[in-house]
Amino acid sequence: MTESKNITVKGLANILGAKLIGSGEAQACRVLPFDTAGADSITFAADEKLLEKISECRAAAVIVNKKVDSQVPLLVVDNVQRALIETLKQFMPALAKPPAGIHKAAVVETGAIVDKTASVGPLACIRTGAKIGERTVIGAGVKIGENSVIGKDCRLEDNVVVYHNCTIGNSCVIAANSTIGATGFGYYFIDGRHQLIPHTGSVVIEDCVEIGANACIDRAKFGNTIVGAGTKIDNLVHIAHNVVIGKCCLIMAQVGIAGSSKLGNGVVLAGQAGIKDHIKIGDRTQIGAQAGVINDIWPNKQVVGSPAIDVKEFFRQVLLEKKLPEMNKQLKQLVKRVEEIEAAENNS
Repeated sequence: MTESKNITVKGLANILGAKLIGSGEAQACRVLPFDTAGADSITFAADEKLLEKISECRAAAVIVNKKVDSQVPLLVVDNVQRALIETLKQFMPALAKPPAGIHKAAVVETGAIVDKTASVGPLACIRTGAKIGERTVIGAGVKIGENSVIGKDCRLEDNVVVYHNCTIGNSCVIAANSTIGATGFGYYFIDGRHQLIPHTGSVVIEDCVEIGANACIDRAKFGNTIVGAGTKIDNLVHIAHNVVIGKCCLIMAQVGIAGSSKLGNGVVLAGQAGIKDHIKIGDRTQIGAQAGVINDIWPNKQVVGSPAIDVKEFFRQVLLEKKLPEMNKQLKQLVKRVEEIEAAENNS
C-alpha cells in the first residue's frame, strides 16, 4: 500500500503561489470535498454558496479566489480550479514508473522498432513494421498492429488494442481496454445478405489526445478517421468510420458518433449524446446530455433534446408542456360551454 504524502499548508501555499491567510503549520495528506474535509484534508470553495458556509468547514485549509472571514486557513489564488489540479497532483500516489526496455514476456516481431527509452510491458505484442517512440509506455497485454506508429511520451494502458496502419501522435493517453482502428460498421445488402464493405483507411490521433477506458474508434473506409489535437474522450465512447473530430473537443461517456460526421474545434458532447451520420457540427458548439443530433449545427450553439434543438427553444417547450394539463382542462370547459350555447340556440 502506498504511504500517504503529508504537506504542510505553508508548503502547499508555496507550491501554488497562493497567499496564505492564517496558520500554515497544519499538515494535510489528501484532498476532500468541502462538506467532508477534516483536519488532515485540503478542500476548495469555488462558488459563493460554499464561501458563505466557510465557518462550517473543518479542513486544514481551503483554496479560495478571494479573502473572506474565516477561522480556517485560506489559500487565496487567482484560479481555484487550476490550483485544485496542482494540489491533487501533490497527493497522487507515487506508483512505480515502468522501467525502460522490453519485458521478457512481451513479443516484439522482427521489423518492429521500439525506442530504447520506451517501456513494453508483459504479454504486449508489437507487430512487424510498428514503431514505438521515445519514453512511451506500452502496458501489459497491449497489441500494436502492423505498421502502426505510436509517438513519444504516450501511455497505452493494459489491454489496449491498436490495429494495423494507425498513427498516434505525441503525449497521448489511452486507458485500458480501448480499441483503435477496428473495421467500421459498413455493409451493403447484396445477393440477399449484408456484405461487409472493406475498410482500407486508417485512424489518425493527433498530439495530446486522451482516450478513456473501453472506447472504440473505427478505421475509415478510405482516408482517415481523425481525432484532433488536445481532444479528451471519456470512457465507453464510440467513434465510427471516417469521423473527423476537431481540436480540443470534450466527448463524454457513452457518446456515439456515426460515420462521416465532422466536429469543429472546441465542441462539447455531453453524456449519451448521439450524432447521426454525415452531420456537421460547428466550432464551440455544446450538445446536451442524451441529445439526438439529426441536422447540421452552426458554430457556438447550445442544443439539447431529441431531436436536438436550441436550448432556449427546448425550455420554452418544456414550460408549455407543463401547462398542458391545465390547458386541456380549460379546453374541455370551453367545448362544454360552446355545446351548451349551441343547444340553447337550437331550442329557441
